[in-house]
This record gives sequence, structure tokens and C-alpha cells, in this order.
Amino acid sequence: MKKILKLQLIGILALALACSGESLELKPLDAISKKDVYNDINLLTAYVNASYAWMPRFSNGQRMGTDPLADHAYLKSDRGEGVPQYSRNTLDALNVEGVTKNAWSDSYRALRHINSYFDGIKESKIPKGQLDPLTGQMHFLRAYYHFDVMRYYGGIPIVDKRFGIGDKKFDLPKNTVEEVINFIIKELDTAMPLLKADAPRARASKAAAMALKGRVLLYAASPLLNATNDRAKWEKAAVANKAVMDLPGYPLADNYRSIFLSRPSISNEIIFTREFNLENHQGTWAGANTMYWPNGYRGWHSVSPNQQFVDLFEMKNGETPYLTDGPNDGKKVINPKSGYDPQNPYKNRDPRLTDIVLYNGVEFRGRKVEYWVDIYKDDGVTQKPAAKKGCDNCQTGGKDTRFGSVYSHEPSQTNYAYRKLTDPTIDPVSGGAPTQEFTPDIQFRKTEFYLNYAETQIALGNEVAAREAINKVRARESVGMPPIPATVTGAELVRAYRRERAIELSLEGHRFFDIRRWKIGKEAMGKTMYGVEIERLSSGKLVYSYGTKIAEATPLRKWDDRLYWLPIPDREIKASNNALKQNPGYE
Repeated sequence: MKKILKLQLIGILALALACSGESLELKPLDAISKKDVYNDINLLTAYVNASYAWMPRFSNGQRMGTDPLADHAYLKSDRGEGVPQYSRNTLDALNVEGVTKNAWSDSYRALRHINSYFDGIKESKIPKGQLDPLTGQMHFLRAYYHFDVMRYYGGIPIVDKRFGIGDKKFDLPKNTVEEVINFIIKELDTAMPLLKADAPRARASKAAAMALKGRVLLYAASPLLNATNDRAKWEKAAVANKAVMDLPGYPLADNYRSIFLSRPSISNEIIFTREFNLENHQGTWAGANTMYWPNGYRGWHSVSPNQQFVDLFEMKNGETPYLTDGPNDGKKVINPKSGYDPQNPYKNRDPRLTDIVLYNGVEFRGRKVEYWVDIYKDDGVTQKPAAKKGCDNCQTGGKDTRFGSVYSHEPSQTNYAYRKLTDPTIDPVSGGAPTQEFTPDIQFRKTEFYLNYAETQIALGNEVAAREAINKVRARESVGMPPIPATVTGAELVRAYRRERAIELSLEGHRFFDIRRWKIGKEAMGKTMYGVEIERLSSGKLVYSYGTKIAEATPLRKWDDRLYWLPIPDREIKASNNALKQNPGYE
């Protein structure tokens, strides 16, 4: 009976902590006291497990991550989600948490919970061998949550202790970015010897701590945080990312598409992730299948790749389809070496295009995706086309009639959809409501660190090593792209690297932060997004037209350098009695 009661209390504790975020010192939970928790390994494990609940969720709302805040993905709806506020430069201290999905408030709640742990274990009687892995996780998470806030706001308060009634001052000013980074690295160095090497992928391991350190040091070396281009910072980042790149037990996955599925198991390439299951799924009306797929497959097209993104994918021979990256307004010059045919645009492209994007004519779930519309009269005079019933992008109906009727809304504005991060074995709708999906939220995977290391080597002038690292990513079995040749150097190599990174890590939460840390906001943002129009003539021939502006007020997209850092939420400044000073440009 005592054992059963203890298990019940563990479940109650875990649920209460995950749902409320309250610290245990506030009040006892039924018969469980603070002393009980810190002297019972099962209760304390439940407490630590609850600390992961505040990690950002990819499937939080229709925006599905941060990519729509950047330049390659389009959020169809103007319902907020922080996108218009950021992309149109109307951001202020009152609406900023819509952009970050409450990163400030959630992270500092997590830090309160974590700091209570460190206060509570001072008198714990749990043996050191059992306690150390829990303490290591808490050091890792304290570093993780500080980094999550810092990457949006820059300098932030370091909170490394629990405040109590006896404390005379709660108002913390901002620490500098360098101080925050040094604190994060110290926490991770403390965590590593305490963490298990074989922890589950959804829990912090030594490898996860190494991965976070590599990413943090890469950010610290980047132009936004390294105005003087201090070589020593790049060298530190190189060492940390090379260590992750060389880790055993996390091989590069041969099959790119399989990395992003949870069944039959989590990919061995993944170092750290948030996992989902029937009890803990992506959420009702929030699954990737529903948000990404075409309307003919019962999806919403909530976020779609644009033509600029599709143009990044090279031909199988390694040549880019166009001579320049950037907006495709229908006037871009085709690369004569590529063999690219704009009227057969998806033939002989980098195989990852098919893994990431659903485009016209691609096979998906037993049939071809159709984004064309019929020309109802094409006798030498092109008239406005009528949408064809049954098209995957038509207001008049979708093709998937297994649910009793055609799907009749939610067209794409770009004539593309995402396949990446979706599970083709799960119908997005069942019984009139979306089903739950379990594709993992990947925090760190091995490939990132090949690319991170390549970036450090470019900065340090070691272009041979940089190309070798990039080419390892390109050479995987399901990708099979030719190596970047030795003749690609200097600015051209930087362009090739950034293209590779944008493709490989798309939808994984990098592009928004890459634009900012590279300080290329003016170049990448504030520009009109484009899609493609596809018309089918009476002969059956398809005609592709480029330069189609997305049907949004995209000319209102504006860039301002103040957007490299976001405004500190107004309520936080007020709560600090103005000890927190607002970031420049938002005063």
C-alpha cells in the first residue's frame, strides 16, 4: 500500500508541476512536504522532469516555429502569431511576446523552478551517485533557458538563485550579453561531468550539453555578438562544435526524411528532442499535418515555402538553377551550366526538395499533388483561368473525398506546401477534428554541428576543412549531392554554405536567428515574397509563371536594424521598478 501511495503521489506531483509551474516551497502538496521531495529519488526525479515543460514547442499555434518570421516561409493568415508585428516593423514592448511565444515569461518561470531545486538539495540525503545526474540536468536547463531568452533580447538578467521573503531586493538589471554567455558556458561545463552519456533523447545528456555549448559559442562568435571579429571567439566555437561533430553514437542519418519521424523510432542522429505520444501529443488543431499539408489532403496550408526557398535547391549536378539567390520576380537569369528548365522546374533537383516541399506533380500519399488551374479558353488569347474542381489549391474543392465530401478551403498563396516534419501515415482529420501527431521537436541533431564547424572554419580561413564538413552533409545516401569544388572560395563559399544551411535545417528553428546573428536583415528581410502560378492549357501542357507576389500586403514588409534585438516586455520593466532598461530603438 505504501508503494502504491508513493507512485500515486509521484504522478500527482509531476502533473501538478507540469501544469501549474508552481514551486514546491509555496505549499505542501497534500501530504508531500518539501523535505519529502528532496529526500526521495522518485519524487525528486518527477520534479526535475517537470522542468522540461517550459521548453518552446514547435507546434505552438499556427505559425509552427520561427521560420515564418524569416524570409523563406509564408504564414498565410494575418491573425497575429507575431509575424506581421516583426516583418512589418510594428514591434513594441506590448506585443513582443507574440513573436517569442512567451519566451521571457516561460523561461523565467522555469528558472524559478530550477533555482528552487538547487536551494532544496542542500540538505538532501539522497546519495551523490543518484543525485548527480539530476543536478546535471538542472545545470543544463538553467543554461538552456537563459540562452532561449538571450537569443531574442541580448542582455538579460542572470537569475541563478531562488528569491525568498528575506531578500530585500528583487529588481534585477540586465547583465551584458558577454556575461550571460559566460554564465551559460559555466553552467554547461558544470553539467557535463554529472550527466549520463546514455540518457534518453528527451532528457539532457552529456552530448546535449556539448551541443548547446557549441551552438552558444557559434552565436557568440557571429557578427551580431562579435563586432570586432575576435578570432579567439571563432576558435572556441570551432573546438566546441568539432567535439560534437566527432561524437560517437549519433551518426548522420542516410535517409533525410526519416530524421523527422518518430516511428518506428527516434533517429539516431538526434541528440536532444522533445518527444510526443498519445498522452503527450502536438495538440488538438495544432499538428504539423494539419498546418502544412495542401487542402486536397485536408490540410490548411497555414505555413508554406515560397519561391525564394525553392530556388535555393541546386540541380543534381551541383549547379544552382539561377545565377543569384533572392526574390524570383520572373527576371532572374538562369545559370547556363545548370540544365534547369523553368517549365519543368522540379526535374533533376537536390533530392531534399522532395523531402521538404510538396510541389506540383510530386507523388504524395498515393497520388500526385496538383497546384495547376485550367485555362478555360486558350485559342491564342489568354483569359483569366477558372479554378479546377479537385485541385489541391482551389477554393472550389479538394481531391481527398474519403471523408464524405471534398475539402473546400485553405488554398496556398505560393502553390507549395511542406512535407518535412509531417507524418504521411496519419490522416490529419478524423471524425471532424484533427488527429494528434507525434513528429519530434528536434533541439539538436548531428548535422547542425558539421555545418556549425564549417562556418567557424570559413571565418578562420580554413576553407578546405569547411568544404569537407559541408560535403559530408551533402554526401549522405539519400541526398547524394556532388561535393562543393575547391574553386568555390571566398564570398562564393559563404553563399554556398548559407544556402546549404537554409535547406538542410529548414523548419528547425535556425533561419530566423541566423539572419540576425549574421546581421543580414536588410539583405534577407523587408522584401516581397513570391510564389508560382501554374496553368494547364486545353492540350494538357502546364505553363509555369514566376514573379507572382503572394496575396498579402507583402510590400509592407520592412526592415529596421533595431529588430536584431527585440523589446523587453513592458510588464517586465514595470515589475522591475525600471531596473531593466529597454533595448535601443524601443524606448
